[in-house]
Amino acid sequence: MFNFGSNGGTVQVEMAQLKAAPVLNPNYGMVIKYLDCLNRLADYLLSRGATGLAPWLMEVQWLLTSLQKRTYHRMPLTPVERSSIISFASYWRRRTEAPYLMGRPEAQLVLIALTEFAMH
Repeated sequence: MFNFGSNGGTVQVEMAQLKAAPVLNPNYGMVIKYLDCLNRLADYLLSRGATGLAPWLMEVQWLLTSLQKRTYHRMPLTPVERSSIISFASYWRRRTEAPYLMGRPEAQLVLIALTEFAMH
C-alpha cells in the first residue's frame, strides 16, 4: 500500500476498502465508486508532480485487471459503467498540462487500454 501522507490518508483507506469489496458484482456500483476514488486520488497524487503519476497509474491498472477478471466470469460491464469508464479515461487523457502530465506515453497507454476495454 502506498503512503499518501496525512492529506491522502482518507483516500488511501477508502482505496483499500474498495479493493477488498466485490468489484465483480455490478449491483453494488463499485466501478463508479472506484472511479470517484481514483479522481480524488489523482487530485492529491498528481498535484505532487511526476512522482505521483506512477502510483496513480498502478491503481488504474488494478481497476482494468479487476474488470478483465469480471468479464472472464461472463459479467459484462453495464451501460452506466461503460459510459463512466469511457468518460473517466477521456477526461484524464486530455489533462496533458502540468501538474497532471497525462501526455506522457505510459499514461496514454494505460488510459487508451482502459478505453478500448470499455468499448468492446
